[in-house]
Amino acid sequence: MDTGNTTRPTERGKLPLGEALSLVTICLDQDTSNQLKHFVESTSLLQLRAQLQHYLAEEDDGSLVDQFRELQPDICLLDFDPNREQATRTAERIHEAFQETAIFATSADSQPELIIRAMRCGCSEYLVKPLDLDQLIEALARIGGRKKEKRDQATGQLLAFLGAKGGSGITTLAIHLAALLAHMHAHKTLLVDLHSDLGDASLYLGLKKHPYHFFDLADNTHRLDAELLQGFLVQHASGLDVLTAPEGFDVPRHVSGEDIAHTLAFLRSRYEFVLVDCHPGLDDQNVAVIDQADQLYLVAQPEIHALRNVARYIDQLNRFQYPSDKIRVVINRHSKKGAISDAAIEKAIRKSIYWKVPNQWNEVMKTVNTGNPLSLSPGNEFVRSLTSWAEVVAGRPPVAAKKKEGKGLLGLFGR
Repeated sequence: MDTGNTTRPTERGKLPLGEALSLVTICLDQDTSNQLKHFVESTSLLQLRAQLQHYLAEEDDGSLVDQFRELQPDICLLDFDPNREQATRTAERIHEAFQETAIFATSADSQPELIIRAMRCGCSEYLVKPLDLDQLIEALARIGGRKKEKRDQATGQLLAFLGAKGGSGITTLAIHLAALLAHMHAHKTLLVDLHSDLGDASLYLGLKKHPYHFFDLADNTHRLDAELLQGFLVQHASGLDVLTAPEGFDVPRHVSGEDIAHTLAFLRSRYEFVLVDCHPGLDDQNVAVIDQADQLYLVAQPEIHALRNVARYIDQLNRFQYPSDKIRVVINRHSKKGAISDAAIEKAIRKSIYWKVPNQWNEVMKTVNTGNPLSLSPGNEFVRSLTSWAEVVAGRPPVAAKKKEGKGLLGLFGR
C-alpha cells in the first residue's frame, strides 16, 4: 500500500476557503443548471451570482461584458456544448480581461483533444456532464486555496520608530501618524507599543486600561488567528487599532525575537499599515522589528548627545546590511534658528535628514497631559508637518476629512 501521500481527502462541504466563492454560469443547459442549483442550496461553498444565457464572444456585446465586470465572479462555469467555437472565444475573452476569474469548462464530450483545446483558451478545469460533485468540490478547493494563499501573501507596510535616546518623542510622532493614516486616509492601521513596561501610547490616546497587551499576543504565536487578535485590540475613535504595552512594572515573560517577527508578519497580513513604537536599544526584539520593517524612523532631537547616538545607531545598523533608504533620520523639535544647523547635523550623522518636525513642545505637551494629543488646530506647524508626512506615507491626499467643530484636528481625539 502506498503510504507516501498523507494528504487527507477533501470532505464534502468542508473546504479551506474562508468565505464562499462567487459563481457565474454561461449557457448552461437545463439539467446541469438544476444539478448545480441543488448543490449550491446544500452547501456554503458557492454563491450563484448570475446565469447568463449568451456567450461573450461578439465584439458588440458590451452590455454583457459590463455585466460580467460588475459581477467580478471568482469562477465562471462555461458550457461548451451549445457552440464550442463561441465558447472558446468567450473563454479567451474572459481570460484576457478578467484574470482574477477562474474558468471551468463543462461538456458532455470528454475527448482528450477537446479538453486540451479548452485548457489552451484559458480554462483551468474541465468538468464532464453530468457533473461529478466530488470533482467539482476538489476544483473549488484548488481555487479557494489559491485565493487564500494570495490573500495571505498580501502584506501591509510596517513602519518602526526608534529613539536615539529616551524622550525623543517617538510615541507622540507614532500615534499622530497612525491616527492620520487611519482617519484622514481611511487605511486599516495598527499601532503596536513595544515597551515591555510603562508604555505611553494608550495614555497619550486616552484609552481605557486593557487586560491584554502585545507581549501576551506574541506569547501565543502557536494559535494566532483573526479571532484571537480581536481580544487583544483596543480601538481609538479615529479608527486606529492599538496593541498596548503592559501596565506598570508587570514585565511579561521574555518574548523572543522570533516570536516578535512571527507576530508582526501575521499583523501585516491583517493591516495596510502597522506602526511600531520601539523601546530604546538594539536587542533581539527591536532587531526582529527592524528586519520586518519597510522603514525605520530613527528619531532624535537636535542635541549633541542625541546626534552622537544617531551616528552610533547608523554605524551598527549598517553592519546588518540593510538598504540605505530603509533607515530614515527624523529630527523632532526642529527649529530653523536652532543652535545646530541642518548641515552640521547631516555632517555629524553622515546621512541626510528625512523629516523635520517643528518645535511645538509647549503646545504638544499641554494636549498630551490632557490625554487629547491632537486637539491642536489644523493650522499648527506640528500638525501640518505630521499631516504632510502622512500624505507621503499613504501616497495620496486625505480621503476622509471629517472635521468636527471645536474638537481640534478633524475632531479625531474629541472626547
